[in-house]
Amino acid sequence: MIEHVVDPLADGFYSIAGGAVDAKGKLYFIDRQFQRIHGWSKAEGLSIVADAPLDAVNLAVDKSGDLLVLSSAGRDATVYSIDPAKPADVRVIAPAPAKPHRDAATVLPVNAWANGEFADRIDPATYQFPTLADFFTQKMGEAKPQEYLSLDGPLALPAFRVWNQGPDDHQGWRWSDTLDAHGFVTARPGTRVVLTNGSENRTYSGLVGDGGQVTDLKIVADRGGESVAQDAAGNLYVANGQVFVHDPAGRPVRRIDVPDRPLQLVIGGADRRTLFVLTHHALYAVGI
Repeated sequence: MIEHVVDPLADGFYSIAGGAVDAKGKLYFIDRQFQRIHGWSKAEGLSIVADAPLDAVNLAVDKSGDLLVLSSAGRDATVYSIDPAKPADVRVIAPAPAKPHRDAATVLPVNAWANGEFADRIDPATYQFPTLADFFTQKMGEAKPQEYLSLDGPLALPAFRVWNQGPDDHQGWRWSDTLDAHGFVTARPGTRVVLTNGSENRTYSGLVGDGGQVTDLKIVADRGGESVAQDAAGNLYVANGQVFVHDPAGRPVRRIDVPDRPLQLVIGGADRRTLFVLTHHALYAVGI
């Protein structure tokens, strides 16, 4: 079954992603080329929240409504906090040793790529390589020694390792699982989170532990891609060329066609019944 009920909200962007919603369902996202953070809500329409935040890549929203911003600035990336009502008040958050947080949600990349690049993975006894699923399981099961904690406490962003090429200033390149992701997903330790393994093209559910660990990984949809979102009923929306919808049992039930390739999917709106679809150049919405 194919649906075409897609509402165009705004366009003319260079490349948008990194979106997150606040407690009222308002969407925030980044146009990375222009270093600009936008907001969108049904009541306000499109707005500019911050014009020229330093190298912003991905967003999360803490309990107080402030934006936790992951930036590619600096050798090992930078994290800072912005109050959308006072965007000039930028507060840098230093990394700290990771510790258990039962009252804080963990911030994780919604999509990851794991195929053993830059490592000799062959087993000399069997002359076999691990599978893509093995690479993904190992990557997601690693605890991170450091983290960034939002200023009001309820969000912990694990400090994923950053690979660097070139100088430490804006001319250099940075890679990490969080910098490379199209967006974030959050879940409290002891609960499950849904994310995609891009190299294997599958969607998984995993148990969130301390230090950003994700274990007990189980395939919940035999399709992966750029992003995934899960609604209150447990249905999965997977961005993979178009938006593919799977029921809570993982069965494909319908497809939502979008004029442009979806990069990130975020569920928001005042009643949490809006699927925001972020593409390179445009923002769309679908009622769910």
